[in-house]
Amino acid sequence: MASTPVKSSPPSSWNILAAIVDSSDDAIISKNLNGIITSWNTSAERLFGYRADEIIGQSIMLLIPPELQHDEVQILRKIKAGERIEHFQTVRMKKSGERMEVSLTISPVKDERGVIVGAAKILRDITKQKKLEAIVHTSERLASVGRLAATVAHEINNPLEAVTNYVYLAKQQPDLPPKIKQYLDSADAALARVAHIAQQTLGFYRENFQPTTLVISKIIDDVLAIYERRFKYKRLGVDRRIDSGLTVSGFEGEMKQMLSNLITNALDACRDDGRIIIAGRSTRRFPSGQPGICITIADDGVGISDQDKLNLFTPFFTTKKSLGTGLGLWITKELLENRGGRVRFRSRTASPSGTVMRLYIPQEPQGNVGTIE
Repeated sequence: MASTPVKSSPPSSWNILAAIVDSSDDAIISKNLNGIITSWNTSAERLFGYRADEIIGQSIMLLIPPELQHDEVQILRKIKAGERIEHFQTVRMKKSGERMEVSLTISPVKDERGVIVGAAKILRDITKQKKLEAIVHTSERLASVGRLAATVAHEINNPLEAVTNYVYLAKQQPDLPPKIKQYLDSADAALARVAHIAQQTLGFYRENFQPTTLVISKIIDDVLAIYERRFKYKRLGVDRRIDSGLTVSGFEGEMKQMLSNLITNALDACRDDGRIIIAGRSTRRFPSGQPGICITIADDGVGISDQDKLNLFTPFFTTKKSLGTGLGLWITKELLENRGGRVRFRSRTASPSGTVMRLYIPQEPQGNVGTIE
């Protein structure tokens, strides 16, 4: 006897909808008008780390950072008024406490009588997208700064040459007092450094110059001389601990630029009557054994907060508000890593507070090899 074929019932529209929701790459969440979570799909579990059985019945506030929870009041007000919220970018919290940037689209949910009873929320993690946008934005700003710097460097060359000539003529005057000659020599050295930076900015430096042997104690003395008045104004003590005969092969302008960036940061961080230590010694890089020098600049200033430490070498990041460009430490790091060196630091804001910056510089420039750990 032939068996009668069993007809399978077609899947209900509700089952199809549930399958679509559960297979979506975006988190799909629903909540009632009191902000209590009523549904939670698989992608929401993946993004937030909460299983459906532990989050359904909980307040949506569990996912919102404390400082943004006032937004939920406004969201619920709009939903109750029948408004739809599209592509609202904000921050949400995972079960681990990690924060992620998200884009939200929220729609009112109505019952069979057309009464609004809750909200359906589609959430997309845009953290990576935001990071890429930030990288592009930073690259654009750096390109703009580079173009501006090249323009400025080009424009200052003529007046710079004129001032240099005037200083030269002044130094030729007979019976020049030794103190005045010393001032003119310092001015001439400072002008030479400005000219060097201008040439470097315009891209001429690498083509026209070769590394020379730099005497570290002299380089540091030259930089300190530039800030002598500021040291006296803040009554800062400077403790120099430079090994005698310490030298390195490199470019004088680059070395002075790096040290100037770090010394000015230490100077700005110090309170009146503070202290700065500048030390220099020969060293070998671990574990390669590559010979080089170590320069340390330490201060007893206010220190760097844990939050600021994360961004310290990021272009345009500064803790000096309107006084800083946010480029000094980034430039220092780039110059060091381009010749095979590295910069390390430690800092604390609790008493005794202060910051220690340590530079490792190879004895010979290594080219653009990046940081070697």
